[in-house]
Amino acid sequence: MLSLSCGITRTHLNAVPFLGIPSLILNNKAVRNPIAPSKSPMKSVQQLLLFSTPSLLSSLSKPISLFFSSFSSSSSTATVTAATVSESINLTQEELTKINLLIPRLCYSNHLPEAIRLVHASLLTNPPLKFLPLPILVDCLVSQPDMTQLMSFLTRLKHNPPAHPSLLPINTMLISSYFKKSKPKEAMKVFTWMSRPGSPCAPDAAIYGILAGGFCRHGLNLGALKVLRAMVGANFWPGSDLRKRIFRNLLREARIREAKELDGALASIGVDGDKGVEKVMVLLERMIANWTD
Repeated sequence: MLSLSCGITRTHLNAVPFLGIPSLILNNKAVRNPIAPSKSPMKSVQQLLLFSTPSLLSSLSKPISLFFSSFSSSSSTATVTAATVSESINLTQEELTKINLLIPRLCYSNHLPEAIRLVHASLLTNPPLKFLPLPILVDCLVSQPDMTQLMSFLTRLKHNPPAHPSLLPINTMLISSYFKKSKPKEAMKVFTWMSRPGSPCAPDAAIYGILAGGFCRHGLNLGALKVLRAMVGANFWPGSDLRKRIFRNLLREARIREAKELDGALASIGVDGDKGVEKVMVLLERMIANWTD
């Protein structure tokens, strides 16, 4: 439900299916605010849509309506249509401001699925991420009792190439938030999702660093070593701070020999090149295979 201008003849909006909210019948007249805000979650969302975007409700162009309504369908045809239409859409600063106001209210009024669909639709237009309230959506997603809605959101983005540039920063926020909420297992699941073959957003050095450092802070040293192995295997080297943290954590577990051996091997990567990398990988494989708590 966005007021978007694309130079196409305007039509009336008879429904708002992309948010999964009952139809709103409009005419050519300006939409007024006929009622005061209600404490009912569903009514408050309906009113919010009217109050936050009154001009757009009576002037949504047909292609835009098609674009957003496609998100209520899971068919591949709808996905292709949405991606195609999104190429000709640009959000204005005013529209982004309205989205910024709407998404938090959807999240906090128990309408997270609707917020997900709205963010997904917005991301397909490739707006600057700093203009979307992604931290609020991320916080709501990682606060859920399970990862069902989060994985649904990531899957939506994965299957729509225009949204791919947003996946890496969003996953970075997700992993960081999971560690802040002491949910390292969930953070690892996001990392595993990113690392699958064909993933449109392979982990970068920052992701590896956040993961390994997060596992160290939670005392999960085996997890940190597994991430370090994947990191070196992807040709990323840990910085000095991460090396020190891993070294100290191993010492705390009285793994003095392993700590010294690993730290020395990591320090030699820049000097020995491929041989240094191979040495680190062999050492990590042995440490992980022989690990006992």
